[in-house]
Amino acid sequence: MGVEEEFKHFIVLHPYLRTLSKITGLQKFSYRVVESYWLGNDTLLKAKNKDYPVLLNFFTKQGVPEWFVDELKTEKPKKFIPTHLFQVLHVGVGRASGSVPYNLESINNCMIRWGKVEKVNKKTVVVSLNSLKKVKGVYKRTLIKETFPFVEGFVTDIEVGDTVAVHWKQIVKILNEEEIKKITYWTNEVLKTVS
Repeated sequence: MGVEEEFKHFIVLHPYLRTLSKITGLQKFSYRVVESYWLGNDTLLKAKNKDYPVLLNFFTKQGVPEWFVDELKTEKPKKFIPTHLFQVLHVGVGRASGSVPYNLESINNCMIRWGKVEKVNKKTVVVSLNSLKKVKGVYKRTLIKETFPFVEGFVTDIEVGDTVAVHWKQIVKILNEEEIKKITYWTNEVLKTVS
């Protein structure tokens, strides 16, 4: 099975890609659409609050439980920013599938966190990561130092000083300066809408 076919089975990822494609006119598996979901980019500027029902319609078609879609219809966002972090915080990590508890630990594990590599060993990498904490009911960014197993061959040539992206305790990418700007900006924008 190819990557595109596999993506179609992700209960929330595929509806977001379909929504972004419909909003932008770009192919749902294009780099710009996929990047806008995971890191954020300027194609997100085309998303408006009137597009939120488009996402909910695609959720229904994907098999998200009807009761949950109905609940989301009543919980409209202040601003619709169809990114992974919007999914994690507004919709709620694990709420559509029931796969994990919706709590701060799952939120931090699921969000795309990024930060500087402080130490690289043969089997582990220490990273100071942009993470979330909740202060008086509002999510705020904070730095948390964490150690991750080094999966050799997955992301190669990691060095001290690199900025990496982490998802579910796995380093998934070394970010360049432009990508750091994008994820920082769009993370801050999403936090303004859900806090």
